[in-house]
Amino acid sequence: GTVMTAVTSAWNRLLAFVGRFSMYRLVLIALALLTVISLLLSLFDAVTPSTLALLVTCAVLNIVCVLVDLVGQRVTGRAWRYESSLITAGILLFVLYPTTEAMGLVGIAIAGAVASASKYVIAWRGRHIVNPAAFGATVLSIVTAATGVYALGAAGWWVGTPALAAPVLLLGFFVVARADKLRPVLLFLVIALVVASVRVSLAFAPTGQAVDAGQVLSMVLWSSPFFFLAAFMFSEPLTQPPRRWQQYIVAVVVGVFAGAPLSVGVLTFGPEAAVVIGNLVAFAFAYATRASLKLTFLGREQLTPSVEELSFR
Repeated sequence: GTVMTAVTSAWNRLLAFVGRFSMYRLVLIALALLTVISLLLSLFDAVTPSTLALLVTCAVLNIVCVLVDLVGQRVTGRAWRYESSLITAGILLFVLYPTTEAMGLVGIAIAGAVASASKYVIAWRGRHIVNPAAFGATVLSIVTAATGVYALGAAGWWVGTPALAAPVLLLGFFVVARADKLRPVLLFLVIALVVASVRVSLAFAPTGQAVDAGQVLSMVLWSSPFFFLAAFMFSEPLTQPPRRWQQYIVAVVVGVFAGAPLSVGVLTFGPEAAVVIGNLVAFAFAYATRASLKLTFLGREQLTPSVEELSFR
């Protein structure tokens, strides 16, 4: 009882702390801190991208995302949230592979532009349907494969490295707590880690090498992008379905496709495509929930919608 009381008290204090920030502001602060940490690590070659590549890529993404969002705001008449532009750019910085090459930067600009444009083009009742960064990265992979211009690049998920695991876990935990998505996120992580571990083990099987389950799990745990994806993409409230059980189903779908990347012909989609697939499933749930509410109200039945349902109306 004493332990549970202490845990509950600590959790409530955490919620009170993160509750001081808006969701936008907290995610932006977390991404900014991760960027600074990555820049410091790059000085000691502790992460793959160079310091210059990180700075140049960060600048390109922020400029493109802000400009496209401004145009989208003007066209649709919606209020511009600068945090949204910077968050999209911040996520893409860790999903795409930073570069200083001209064609690579063109590819990064394409991903940023598509990501920001998707908020206005792929939207329903003023809410975007797919995670912008995930969609932008997915489209870049398709464009690169379709044109054969591989210098454009694709999603690299370099954030999945042991050096960044602790900062991503800590900062991501604050974001997940603020979004109130801890249980769906934990389910996603379990599914993704198990599926990825099985996939890696099966890949070693034909070689006849003995597979150390602990070593495989450790590699998948600390060198995969799942923690970052869970905190900064999967937990996004705008693209989650209204019911908790629906969120669990989406968690399983995203976990399976993130752990075992989808292959279509010569194109293998990364975890970013798993997020987009999950977003579409979530939208189907949200749309169906709204439709059922409409029918119920038309039938004049007594119904008190939940807060979650009202948030999608």
